Amino acid sequence: MGHSFLLLVTRDGQAETHAFHKDAVTIGRSRECDLYLPDRLVSRVHCRVERTDTGFCLVDGGASNPAKLRGRPIVRAELKVGETFQVGNYEIALQMPAPEHASVDETRVGDNPRGAQDLGTFLQIARALNEEQDLTRLLTQIVDAAISMCGAERGFLILGSGDEHSVEVARNFAQEEVQSPDVKISRTIARRVLQTGVPELTTNAQEDDRFRDLQSVADLRLRSVLCIPIRVNGTIGGVLYVDNRLQQQVFQEREKGLLLSLADHAGTAIHNARTMEQLKAQKLELQQALDRVDQLNGALKGQLLEKTAELTQIREEISTQSLHKTKYDYKQIVGTGRAMRSVFALLDKFIDTDDPVMVTGESGTGKELVARAVHSQSKRKLKAFVSENCAALPEALLESELFGYVRGAFTGATTNKKGLLESADGGVLFLDEVGDMPLDLQAKLLRVLQEGEVRPLGGRDTIKVDVRLITATNRNLEEMVRDGDFREDLYYRLAVLPVHLPPLRERKEDVPHLVRRILTDLARETQSRVRISPDAMEKLVQYPWPGNVRELQNEVRRASILCDGIILENHLSQQVKEGKSSAVVNFADDGMVPAERGTTLPDMVKDLEVREIKKAFDKSQQNKSRAAEMLGLSRFALQRKLDKYGLEPGGSPAPAGGGEDDDADDLRAAIHRLRDPRPRRRGRDGDRVQGAPQEARSHRCAEGAETVAGAR
Repeated sequence: MGHSFLLLVTRDGQAETHAFHKDAVTIGRSRECDLYLPDRLVSRVHCRVERTDTGFCLVDGGASNPAKLRGRPIVRAELKVGETFQVGNYEIALQMPAPEHASVDETRVGDNPRGAQDLGTFLQIARALNEEQDLTRLLTQIVDAAISMCGAERGFLILGSGDEHSVEVARNFAQEEVQSPDVKISRTIARRVLQTGVPELTTNAQEDDRFRDLQSVADLRLRSVLCIPIRVNGTIGGVLYVDNRLQQQVFQEREKGLLLSLADHAGTAIHNARTMEQLKAQKLELQQALDRVDQLNGALKGQLLEKTAELTQIREEISTQSLHKTKYDYKQIVGTGRAMRSVFALLDKFIDTDDPVMVTGESGTGKELVARAVHSQSKRKLKAFVSENCAALPEALLESELFGYVRGAFTGATTNKKGLLESADGGVLFLDEVGDMPLDLQAKLLRVLQEGEVRPLGGRDTIKVDVRLITATNRNLEEMVRDGDFREDLYYRLAVLPVHLPPLRERKEDVPHLVRRILTDLARETQSRVRISPDAMEKLVQYPWPGNVRELQNEVRRASILCDGIILENHLSQQVKEGKSSAVVNFADDGMVPAERGTTLPDMVKDLEVREIKKAFDKSQQNKSRAAEMLGLSRFALQRKLDKYGLEPGGSPAPAGGGEDDDADDLRAAIHRLRDPRPRRRGRDGDRVQGAPQEARSHRCAEGAETVAGAR
C-alpha cells in the first residue's frame, strides 16, 4: 500500500476533498462505493482509480456514459497527478497531500490580496512560538493562533498517537477554556487524521457524505470542520482541530494552507519545548545526584577520617600507656597531650594521701572531674562524694549547708539537719568556687580543718568528722590574699596539693578526642549516631574556646541537633566558623604590655569589670538578680564586687567614704554589736560561732532557698 492520495470533487462551484490510502478506489452512485456521487447521470459503479507501479490509472466500471479524461471517454488510461476527469456532472482531480513543510507562499491562492496580511500574521505567530519555551503556554498559544487565523469558533489541540491521545488544550474565540472537551469534538475525524496524516476539511459536515453517518457530527451539529496533523520530530504526534458549529464554508483551501504551515511550526516548537523540559528535568536530576554524591562523599570521607582518627587514637593510647603509664585509671578525663599527662602524673602522687587538694583553672576546664577522679581512685571511694558551689549560695545559707543546724536554731528550723561536712564523713567534700566564700565563713572552715570537728548552727556539741577536702577556683587566690579578700592561713591549708588544669586552647591536640567523647555520649542518650566532617573538626580545633570544655560540649550538642547525621562546617556557630570568640575581650591590639601603656593588669581588669557591671545594671533596669545572671555571677558575688569597687547597687560610684576598707569594716561591726547586745559564744580560736540573730538568719536562709533548689 502506497502513500495516501486525494480526490478533489467539484460540482456547481462547491469543492470537497477526499483522502484515500487504498490501492483502488471505486466511484459511483452506490453507497458501497469508496467515493459516493449521488447523481442520476452516474452509474452504480461508474469507474475506479487504481494505483500502479509508475503512478495511477483511471479504469471504466461498465458505465453507460464512461468517465471522460482529456475530453474523451476512457476504458483504461494513465491518470497523472493534477489531471481532472469528468463523471456525470462532477469534475474530479487527482492530487497528493501537502508536503510536511508547506511554506506560507503555498497557502496563497493565485493573487489573493490577503496573502501579504496572512504572511505578516503568520510570521508574528511563528516568532512568538519560537520564543516560548514553556510547553503549557506554547500549546495554548498554538490553539489561540489557529482560531484567530481561521476565524474559528473553537480550537482543540490533541497530542498522542493512535488510540493513545488526549485533548491538551480546548479554547474558544474569546480565549476561554472549553469544558469537557472530550465530548465536544468528533473523535472519528481526529482519529482518522492521526492515523492517515491527511488533513480533513468540510464546509458543511451535516451534508458531507463522508461524515453524514457519524453520530458525533449529528449530536454536535458540526458544520465547518478543519483538522490538521501535527508532525513532531518527523512523526505524527497530534492534530490541530478547529470548527464552527454555526456557519458553513468558514474554512477553505486558504485556511487549510495556513494551518498546515502553523502545524509544521507548532510541531517544531513542541519538540523544542519538550526537549527543553527534558533538559531541565535532567539537569535537576543531575544536580540532585551530584548533591547526593557530594553528601555521600562527605559522609564517606568523614567515616574514613573518623576511623583513621580512631586508629590513631588507639595507637596514641597504646603508645602513651607504654611510655607514660599511669598508676590509676583516668578514663573519665579526656587528655593525651603533654599538659594532661603532667596532671595525671600529679594525681598519681596525690590520690593515696588525705591532704587537701586545690584544683585551679579557668571555668569549664573540668575541675570537678578531677575531684571525682581523686575520690573514685582513693581508699575513700566507698564513702560519699559531696559537692557544693560556694558562689551559688548567700553566706547564711552556705553556712547552714556546710555545718548543718539543730532544731530551733532559727525560725523555720523544725528538725535537725546534717551539714555537708558531716555528710561527707569518711569521704570527700568538693567545694567549687571557694574563692567566693565570705571571710567569716573562711574562718569557720579553717577551724574545721585544724580541729577535725564541726558544730551545727544553734548546737552546743561538736561532731568529729574525717573529711578529705578538695577545692576548686578559677580565681587567683594568691592575689586575693594580698588584697585581703582571702585568708592567708586558709589558703595554705587548702593548697597543700595544688593541681592546675590548662585551658583547652593550650591543649588543642585533645579537642578531637573530646569531640568524639561528646558524640559517643550523645549517641548513648539519643540512640542515634552523629559524625563530624573534617572541615568542621578543623574549625573546632582552631577555635580558642574561652569557655573551655563546657563551651565545646555545648557547641557540639547544638550542632548535632541541627545536622542530619553528620556535622558540617555550616552547622557550627558563627564565632566558631570565623575563629573569633565573642567572649574574649581584647583590651588593645597594639602589641604593648600594660606597663607600656601606663597602666597595670589589675587596673585594666577593674576598668573592664566596672564597665560590664554598669552595662548589666542598665540592661536589667537596676535589678541586681538579673544583672548578676547577665554577668554569670551569683547575687552574693556581684555584691562583693560592688563593695570592692565602691559602687552603688545600680552600678554608679558610691559616695566618698563608702569604700570597703578596714575602718569601715570595724565601724559596721561595732554598729551591729550595738543593735544586737546579746552575748556571743566564741570558739577557742576567738572566732564567733553564732553570728546574726535568729530572725536575721532565718531571713537569709529563706532568701536563699530558691537558689539552693536551683543549684541542686
